[in-house]
Amino acid sequence: MTKKGTRPAKNSGDGGGIPSESLPPGPPVPAGPTVPDGHRSGFVAIVGRPNTGKSTLLNRILDQKLSIITHKPGTTRRRLLGVYNRPDAQMVFVDTPGIERPSSKLGHFLLEEAKAAVSGVDVILFMTDGRDEGADLQALELLDNAETPLIFVLNKVDLIKDKKTLLPLFESYSRAGRFKDYFPISALKGENVDRMLSALLKLVPEGPRYFTPGTVTDTPERILAGEFVREQVYRQLHREVPYAVAVQVTEMERDPKSDLLRIEAVIYVERKSQRGIVIGKGGSRLKQIGQGARLDIEKRLGEQVFLGLVVRVKPNWRQRDAALRDLEFDN
Repeated sequence: MTKKGTRPAKNSGDGGGIPSESLPPGPPVPAGPTVPDGHRSGFVAIVGRPNTGKSTLLNRILDQKLSIITHKPGTTRRRLLGVYNRPDAQMVFVDTPGIERPSSKLGHFLLEEAKAAVSGVDVILFMTDGRDEGADLQALELLDNAETPLIFVLNKVDLIKDKKTLLPLFESYSRAGRFKDYFPISALKGENVDRMLSALLKLVPEGPRYFTPGTVTDTPERILAGEFVREQVYRQLHREVPYAVAVQVTEMERDPKSDLLRIEAVIYVERKSQRGIVIGKGGSRLKQIGQGARLDIEKRLGEQVFLGLVVRVKPNWRQRDAALRDLEFDN
């Protein structure tokens, strides 16, 4: 993620196609056409415990699928930057892994990702579904960031039948004395999201565009393609298998003869038995995973692609530093 006051490390235009080389570091500079007087810009981190709807909110704000979403907790494993553009403002949102006490070396990486995301931002959105106030407050303590304005966002209010329970819930969380404002929303259905965005615009400072208009993310498409594959694993497999899976795109280049974009990816598991589950009988499960991921990749890139998948065993990769570095889990 680009910290406030620094130039973005990558700028991939509209976020489509194959990523360009990294730009050298430098001071913040306005991007694109001259911004109007009073233009506001800033960074907003979306944090909270696992499975509270952070990725759903980012996709809602951007009005497109960028973050992968499943019903399983712990789906998000990387900071993911999404740029919200309008004529008078640019807000850079950062989706983060769910905050919880780590139980593996991968878990430590995820916690550090969340901590890094709130460093230097202008506003922190703390999201919850309101089911466990104690765990939420513990998650806040893990962030250890007391200076940045905190906005309390109660998500999934569409599932709350008796809206009279909302006020006591807000009053309970307000006793922590940490939050500047409170918003009940439904990220899935879009309820109250525009009102929340209007409030955020007042909290970010006047400043330049950090990304050219039309930019959606600085995350390389290679990483996003791998995430779409992993999303299908999470959706189609259950129990411990999805959590033992990592995906790495090893090739993403255009075939000079057919002009078709060719993507090759490896699905890593920790045990041989898990490999068989991912592949399925006669390769049926792997084929279904590939078909689902390919459709999402094609929709994002706006073109047909070839997606090749193989499954390999990388024993106990979640607990090994070298394996985590190989899989690009490196803070």
